[in-house]
Amino acid sequence: LALDIKRETSTDMDFQQMMAGMPAGEQQKLMVMLEEMQLKEQVTMYNSLVERCFANCTSTFRSKNLDEREEKCIVRCTQKFIKASARAGQTFQSMGVPMMGGQAAGA
Repeated sequence: LALDIKRETSTDMDFQQMMAGMPAGEQQKLMVMLEEMQLKEQVTMYNSLVERCFANCTSTFRSKNLDEREEKCIVRCTQKFIKASARAGQTFQSMGVPMMGGQAAGA
């Protein structure tokens, strides 16, 4: 655990040092870009969640409302998806993999 915290702190410090060496205008542009990337990632994750849980939990369209079974399935699916995503994020973080490093390089 101490090693994981050290890696995370090191990555945070590297980012802070990089930011400190940049002109204010460049810092602003970078922060806007990172916020846009984060928003895009959140929307993608939400859409994936909706698509996956809807496909797994709904089978008929007899009513405009979900029936009790479908609703319970959606709740379980959503909880499972969120837990799995959080666990994956923790795993990447413990490995010292920057969460948006690959995206930033491609932008």
